[in-house]
Amino acid sequence: MGCTPASALQGITYDCDVPTGGIKRIFVGYLSADGTNAFGFAENDAALTDGSVLDLINAEITPDTLLGSAGTYAVPTGTTIAGTGSGANVFFELEFNRKDGFSNFTDVKTVNADGSVEAVPSVVVEIPKMSFDKHPELLRMTKGNVELVAGIETAAGTYHIVGCDFGLYAGTLDGASGTGRTEKNRWQLTLTGSESEIAVNVETLASFNSIMSVALA
Repeated sequence: MGCTPASALQGITYDCDVPTGGIKRIFVGYLSADGTNAFGFAENDAALTDGSVLDLINAEITPDTLLGSAGTYAVPTGTTIAGTGSGANVFFELEFNRKDGFSNFTDVKTVNADGSVEAVPSVVVEIPKMSFDKHPELLRMTKGNVELVAGIETAAGTYHIVGCDFGLYAGTLDGASGTGRTEKNRWQLTLTGSESEIAVNVETLASFNSIMSVALA
């Protein structure tokens, strides 16, 4: 069949490592932004060599070739990429209790008989305490038409960038005081989307950390 790639069936091997569930870190950034008040993932990866971070990842370029001698992305002459210390961060970490029994990441791709496909990612995170300082940030995230990208590190040692095609949106924000001392005072945030493919999988922790810290100078 003409549509079948030559490398389609080269095998999936069994991994003897224990497939530990759970997530370790969640990062969230804007898919696109104005470049002044906020910085977006789409603008940043457009400035990188070969067009985008995703092009480099999908081309299976190793971290050694992805990173320059100074430990930063190799970029065209005249373009500067700074680390998170520049004050122009793209991604920010959402802190949560890793043992909350709630926070997780799912990615479901549906292939229809007519050849159409849809991938629906979902990132849910429980944020402890409905405190005053968390309210403004959650309010901004849950506005309509805000397109987000998430970086996920799982407890099994896998790394994902979610929402690269069309962006995630804050589907629900659920706050609860709890009815007593045995229940939690918390926010539960759900980020979801509709993508053309499942999330980008990053091979190494070093590459993931570098991508999460990309910011325009």
